Amino acid sequence: MTIVQALLAATKQLSRAHIENPQLEAEILLAHLLGKERIWFHLHPEFLLEDFVNEQYMALVARRAMHEPTAYILEQREFWSLPFRVTRDTLIPRPETELIVEVALALVKRKKWRGPFILDLGTGSGILAITLACEIPEAALVATDRSFPALIVAQQNAKRHGVKSRIDLVQADWINPFKSCETGMFPRKKGTAIANRGFHLIVSNPPYVANKDKRLLAKEIFNHEPEGSLFSKKDGLEDIEKLIKTVPQVLRKEAWFICEIGWNQGKQAIQMTRDTGMYKCAEIRKDLSGKDRVLMAKRNCKHSQGTASAFVGHLKYREYV
Repeated sequence: MTIVQALLAATKQLSRAHIENPQLEAEILLAHLLGKERIWFHLHPEFLLEDFVNEQYMALVARRAMHEPTAYILEQREFWSLPFRVTRDTLIPRPETELIVEVALALVKRKKWRGPFILDLGTGSGILAITLACEIPEAALVATDRSFPALIVAQQNAKRHGVKSRIDLVQADWINPFKSCETGMFPRKKGTAIANRGFHLIVSNPPYVANKDKRLLAKEIFNHEPEGSLFSKKDGLEDIEKLIKTVPQVLRKEAWFICEIGWNQGKQAIQMTRDTGMYKCAEIRKDLSGKDRVLMAKRNCKHSQGTASAFVGHLKYREYV
């Protein structure tokens, strides 16, 4: 079968499965399999595919026709113009999440923090922690996730981008391993520079989809991405509320919390920050579509100063993570 024949057959199969942009999807899958750029197909339309290659290609097409996300089939997705490995243990990065990075970088530049200490809660494939580590070479970071398989993916991505030595990966549910106290150090791997007076910045992309909205999601999301990273109780606000109430315990004075939220959760998120009495100010940043996307809240300097420390002895914290 030639290139053009294979692409035509794949496009028809994907079209029948109601996959958007079936021709583009067909070309992306074949480009991945052959290790070629898509333009190569147009230059060599009569190139003959060996039978075993065609079988492998049709197997990939069949997976996509079942609405398995292309990112999981390729095990890769780009974020902030950087390639990241993704698996079904991690969410697929979304472009709108880049707003967290934009806001964080603007804050670091404005505050002129030297060697900022940054915490990424629910890191998944590590996109936020790794991107910030790449953009802020002097930063030291801690990234947590309750999924150990997700931390393995994050570790692989950190190594790929050369920042593994500056990111501590800890299996934990939000800030549970941390405590607010007057003295103490965060346990660290050899060679990792860690501060002991709380974090300058905490970022997170928590679950915020309401359980009642599950069936409104695309098949690619509902049937394939990890539910624990998508859905939250209390109309999608339970995890956001938990973070708003607890992260001030490990933030330095005048430090910031940046959190992705749902498109209609801005008012509730702002009210939650007010109700705690632990924030000096809070605001909502909208995405390019004009929808609520990021909550940024500044810790109230009058709130008691704590120290970020942790108990990881009972956690599945291993040297290669």
